[in-house]
Amino acid sequence: MIVNSTGKHIIAVTGEDKCIRVLEVLADNTLLQISERHMPKRPCSVAFTTDESTILCADKFGDVYAIPLFEPHNDQKDAMDKQPMAAEQPNKQAKSNLFIPAATTLTVHTKRNQQALKNQQSLTSKSSEKNSLDFAHQLLLGHVSLLTDLAYVTVLVAGSTSPSTRSYLLTSDRDEHIRVSRGFPQAHIIEGYCLGHTEFVSKLCVTPWDRDCLISGGGDDYLLIWKWLSSEVQQRVELKSLVAGVEKKITRAPRQDIEQSTIATGTGSVAVTGIWALQTPSGKEEKYEGYIIVACERVPALIIYSWHKNGKVEHHETLEVEGNILDVAVVPKQMSILYTIDNIEDYSSATDDQTRHHLPNLGSYCYSCAACSWVKDSPVQQSINTINEWAATQESTAPDLELRGDYIRDYLYGTEKLRKRGLDED
Repeated sequence: MIVNSTGKHIIAVTGEDKCIRVLEVLADNTLLQISERHMPKRPCSVAFTTDESTILCADKFGDVYAIPLFEPHNDQKDAMDKQPMAAEQPNKQAKSNLFIPAATTLTVHTKRNQQALKNQQSLTSKSSEKNSLDFAHQLLLGHVSLLTDLAYVTVLVAGSTSPSTRSYLLTSDRDEHIRVSRGFPQAHIIEGYCLGHTEFVSKLCVTPWDRDCLISGGGDDYLLIWKWLSSEVQQRVELKSLVAGVEKKITRAPRQDIEQSTIATGTGSVAVTGIWALQTPSGKEEKYEGYIIVACERVPALIIYSWHKNGKVEHHETLEVEGNILDVAVVPKQMSILYTIDNIEDYSSATDDQTRHHLPNLGSYCYSCAACSWVKDSPVQQSINTINEWAATQESTAPDLELRGDYIRDYLYGTEKLRKRGLDED
């Protein structure tokens, strides 16, 4: 889910129906759905272009689409039908090149060959129906590997006589690659690659204080800080030892469907699920440009790094929370972090349902300049308490907790599954 800079429109992605929904925030703070568009594959990441008139959507099969924020009027749709977008034109050529079996039921007689013919005819009909989207869209680029994240960046052109900008599209994949492509509509032109990871890259984050700086993380034991325009690694930041420190402090309730963590013993692996940058407001902090917040799969903590004025990044603090981090939102003006957690999976030794149901859904931290650390006293804490209390009443009437939890775990915990396994592993 993302929100535009004005706060008036929300883009929400639902995985089960592969749908991108555009919601408008009304004056009374209620939501009105403007449109819903079903993508051919489940989206894994969405972003706005610089002018926020176009939504960029990436799916795990490696494709990135551009779709307008607002659907065109009927007359514009008719014009688009007559003049299809450039990305759709190759599909027409592909349609004419479809394989059509020469054999028919009149020339094939054995049972085995008849089944083979039936399979070929089925594949042909499916290929002809592929990518039949009924809304304006454009296919920008594709990865051969499974795509994991994208970021759209606009930077000033160096050496230009007049102020001018250029946009780029950064994409990461399961094969340890970070691709730098030109921005929409020239995304088919590849400017370069950022190569330095040895495991999958699951998350990208461009810092707001320096748009030429990129933080990437995934299945490695570290984060990488890049000057992505020149594909240079600036710093390698340790992560695994910090996660291991958290793991040593918690006691997980035994579960048959979850492999117990081995990170604390040094034999486990780290899977980054989120990286966020929080810029320090001008005049409030002289030492740091901002902070980097990192979340890892099935780790009940937020790992905070400080970004010094000289560009050095170092560990600042580890904030332990009540459960697994699902998502984070940063509020720069209030120097606050809002987070959602999984209140189903238990991290205590308690086994009774009453204790497990009291885990909150939301939490927050706020930076205290006086203490030079993050504290729980957030300006929105009262609102968070109200939401948690309401959620607790809903859970008491919800279906069986274990059945519901088993159903959604595959959606919440899929990052580690990106890791490639050797031939001797299951």
